[in-house]
Order: sequence, then C-alpha cells, then structure tokens
Amino acid sequence: MADNEASREDRQLPASERRIQKAREEGRVARSRDLGHFAVLGAALVGAAATGPSIARETIAMVRGALTFGRQAVMTPQHLPEAIASLGADAFVATLPLVAGLSVVAIAATTIPGGVVLSTKPLDFDPSRLNPSNGLKRLFSVRGAFDLARLLVLSLALAAIGSWFVATSLPEFAGLAVRPLAQGLSGGASLMGAGLVALVAVLAAVALVDVPFQWFRHRADLKMTHQEARQEAKESDGDPMVRGRMRARQREIAGRRMLAAVPTADVVVTNPTHYAVAIRYDESAAGAPRVVAKGADLLAARIRELAAQSGVPLLEAPPLARALYAHVDVDREIPAALYNAVAQVLAWVYQLRHRAGVPGSAPAAPGRIEVPPELDPAARAGHGATPGVRR
Repeated sequence: MADNEASREDRQLPASERRIQKAREEGRVARSRDLGHFAVLGAALVGAAATGPSIARETIAMVRGALTFGRQAVMTPQHLPEAIASLGADAFVATLPLVAGLSVVAIAATTIPGGVVLSTKPLDFDPSRLNPSNGLKRLFSVRGAFDLARLLVLSLALAAIGSWFVATSLPEFAGLAVRPLAQGLSGGASLMGAGLVALVAVLAAVALVDVPFQWFRHRADLKMTHQEARQEAKESDGDPMVRGRMRARQREIAGRRMLAAVPTADVVVTNPTHYAVAIRYDESAAGAPRVVAKGADLLAARIRELAAQSGVPLLEAPPLARALYAHVDVDREIPAALYNAVAQVLAWVYQLRHRAGVPGSAPAAPGRIEVPPELDPAARAGHGATPGVRR
C-alpha cells in the first residue's frame, strides 16, 4: 500500500494523448454511477408522470378483471395458469414503454462522462483480481476510505430523506386503505411521486459533484512519471539511431530531387569552387526567379558537372553565389534585395541564347556583380577574417 501511494506521488506529469487513447481502448474511462442513478430515477419520475394515467387505467382494469370471476372459474382451477399468464402479459404491455425508456436512459447515462467505448479488455481474466491482498489494499487505501466516506454520506442523506418522507406521509398512506380503488391508486401515486422528487433532488446534487470529480480522478490515475514520459517519447519517435538513419535517407532523397532539377535551370552561379547555385526563371508564371538547387564543396562540384552536361551556363559571381547560398532555400524565390544582381545574370543568359550558333558573337560575361554587404557572408565576416567563411 505504501508503495502504491509513493507511486502516485511520483506521477506528476499530465497524461499524454497517447496514454489517454490507450486507456480508452482498454475500456478505462471516467464513469459516474451517481449520474446513472440520478438519470434513471429522474427518468422514472418523468415517465411515471407522462404514462401514469394510462398505467393506472390499465392497472385498474387488470385488477378488476383478476377479481371478477364466475363459478366456472372456481370449478376449473386448471385455467388458473392461463389467467395468470394473461394478466402478466397485460402488465408487461402496459409498462413496456416506461421500462424501455428507462433502459435507454440508463445506457446513455453511463456513457456521458467518458463517451461510448467498445472494448473487451475489461472482460479479460486477471488473476490479480482474485488476490485477497489486493482487495484489502484497495479497501484500506486513501481512495477506499474516501469512497467509503462518500457512500456513508450519501446513505445517510437518503435515509434522512426517506425517514422524513415516511414520517410525514404515513397518516396519508394509512388513509388510502379505506378509499375507493381509483382514489387509493391516485393518492398512492401522488405520495410516491413526492418521495421520488425528494430523492431525485438529492441524487442531482450528488451527480453534479461526482461527474467532474470522476473526470479529475481518472486523469489523475493516468498521470505519468518522468521515466514513463521519456519511454513513451522514445516509443513514439523511435530509436535515435533509427531517426538519424531516416533523416539521412530523407536528405538523400531530397538531394536527388534537387539534382534532378539542375538541367531545368537557366544558369548556375558559382563561387567558383566552394558554392554552386542553380537559378530558374519562368516568365509565364508570376513571381521572382527561384533557386532550384544549391550546394557546397562536393555537392557544388556535382551541380557544376550536371550543368555542364545539360548545357546550362555557368557564371562565376562569388558575392552573389555566397548570398544566394546563405539566404535562399531550395525552391524558394530570391529576395528583392538580390533582384538587380540576378537580373544582370539573366540578361547575360538571354544574350547567350540570342547569339547561340553565331561564331565569335558570344557576349562577355558580366563584370563583378555586387550584392548588398549585409547579404554577403564574406563581407559581414570582414573579408574572410572569420574562419569558415569561404570566398
């Protein structure tokens, strides 16, 4: 018992959605028995008020029919079972709407706090349930003591209401015996209705407290320790080594997709050796030119190789290559601050295409293409004063 209480004290973290869902699949959800009691008794009160007159008429008719018999019925007792069966069938038909309505309300009331759950897990055989020591631990635990105290308070409240009802209604009940049948039944129904109203009022107050209490208790039962949270995170995200391999695989796939876009580029801007950035501009689509591929070192060499194989022009523009590599992601448009620099590059590309096939008419490559200093990593680093910045 002490270990169990200590275990509860260690559970400080709120339950995760996965833990709540798992408990739900196992059939462990918040339930309020007091809500069910209130719903059934309240529905019985409403149903009796709605169907009471018809049930009373049927009851009177059945009683009269049962007490009305001739000499032949007395002389043939073998017909008695048939008469009793007929009386029972009439009673069943008369009370069927009320009983069916109460059944529906009882089922619905049990599902309101935790929702509808279809699980066979609670039906599985658990040997620990047969262990008397476990039952004693639950009985003498803090929870068991609290539940016992709550049950005693409810029992005392209901006993007090019942005692008050009997004390105040006993003379009227005694007087019903001397009244005609119809008046007796009507008076008895009125007295029972008053008693039901008092009981429903008590159960309503209890259910109003018990429903949120059971919800919070259920969430407290599902709280997690730090170790459980770490274990669940590990199970959800997978092993770190597996995650690393998955990320490497994703990078590999993304790299292949990016390299496949190099032949579609209009130009590849280089550093000339450290960086390579492929640019494409679709005049038919709205928007600025896009970076379709970029890379450094070995990847830059591969981009230059693919560009040469595909006939994509290469242009050495170190400041622009550094700026594009540092500030523009793949498949993203270039920023407005680089429009002028990229426009010079594209103008040179269009001149190349226009003069293609004309010997000796190739346009001269643009001179040094400047970019805003704040976009050039080398300029920000003091022209190479900081290690790791390649020019």
